[in-house]
Formats: sequence, C-alpha cells, structure tokens
Amino acid sequence: MLTVVTWKWGRAPFTAEHANKMRSMLARNLGIPHCILCFTDDTRGIDSRVECLPLPTEFAGSFRCRRRMWHYRHDLADLFGPRFLSVDLDNILTGVITPLVERTEPLVMFRVGYANVLSGSFVLCDTGYLHGAYAAYAAEPLDYPARISKNASDQAMLNHYLRGRQVAQWKERDGFCVFFGDGYEALEHHGVGPNRPTLPKGTRVLVLGSADLWALKDPRFEWRRHWC
Repeated sequence: MLTVVTWKWGRAPFTAEHANKMRSMLARNLGIPHCILCFTDDTRGIDSRVECLPLPTEFAGSFRCRRRMWHYRHDLADLFGPRFLSVDLDNILTGVITPLVERTEPLVMFRVGYANVLSGSFVLCDTGYLHGAYAAYAAEPLDYPARISKNASDQAMLNHYLRGRQVAQWKERDGFCVFFGDGYEALEHHGVGPNRPTLPKGTRVLVLGSADLWALKDPRFEWRRHWC
C-alpha cells in the first residue's frame, strides 16, 4: 500500500474540488493499492475516500509551503508506512503513473530540465529519508531558509540539502511536462502553454503552479479533460 500525501490549507487557491479531482486522477492512473492523506484545515466537501488529517502545528504560519517540510520527519512510519508519494494539488495526471512510482530508490524527484532544479511537486520517498532536510529547517526555521534565498520555499530547501548528493530522478522523457502560463510564452519550448496547448506524446504528469490554475477552465488547453 503506497501512501499518497497532499496538503490543502487556507481559502485559496486550492479547494475541496482540487483534492477530489486528485483522488479521481489517482484512481484512474495509479494502478497499485494506495491510500490518500490530505493535511487540511478545512475538510468540508472533501471526498470520504480521502483521509483528512489536521495540519501539523509545527511550522504553522510559516512562509509559502515551508510547513510541508514536516512530512520528511523520521518518526512518521506509523502514519505513512515505509514509503510515500507527495503530490501537489496543482499537478494534472494525464497518463498512467504506475511505472513512475514502482521505482525502488529511497528518493526519486523530477528534475526540471530548463531550470536544473529538483521539483518538490512530485516526490517519492522512503519515510524518514529526508529527515536531515527537515532537521536543518526545524533547528533554524528563520535563519536556515534565509541563508538559501530571501523567499526560500520547501523546494529550495530540499535542493539546498541535496546539493552534491546522488538523487534518482525523473526527467521530461519519463512523462513529465511543465506548463507555462500567459506571459511566459518564450519558455514554451520547454513545455506547453498558451501557444502550445497540446501535450507531448507520453505525458503522464503535467506540472502547473498554483498561479496557473486558471488554465483548468481555459478552452485553449485540451489537457483540461484529464482534470476530472
């Protein structure tokens, strides 16, 4: 049984609909037994097949998505089991992801080719494997991210911690594609966007940013049909 971990807090931009659509996309595209956990401060409207858990109090009120560093602690095996998949609610599953999550390395992350960074949006991890990254942040919740960048996110902290380490990776050729919204047309040769609305053949995971959720209702994008 693979545990899939999602997060939803605050009133925007994510709603119960995003959590429910992710459950539905996983049901269609993840062909191994799995359960879905959602850490949230508002369970209203979320499908009963998603197990909702209260947001951890550690890192409450932290900047951006830093609070998600909590789920890399070493003492969560009773909750997550030996291994979990962390998935952002702004990912769109457009194909079968079973081959992606059947990999056995202790950590697998998507390397975004054009930016040469490891994405925090889709992470397959042995429980506790990234405890060192969690511990570094927990020890200095203000100073540690500030040494990385002014607005360092959980993704930035993971990249900093993993610098120089061997990390198993998915790349675009494994079925990942990045969406570029209005104003980023010059980067569309790295992915899809307003002038390239059709997904490359073999796409399994379309990585949006929360600011790009408007695209789910824009008729330009044929891949919207997967968000159901």
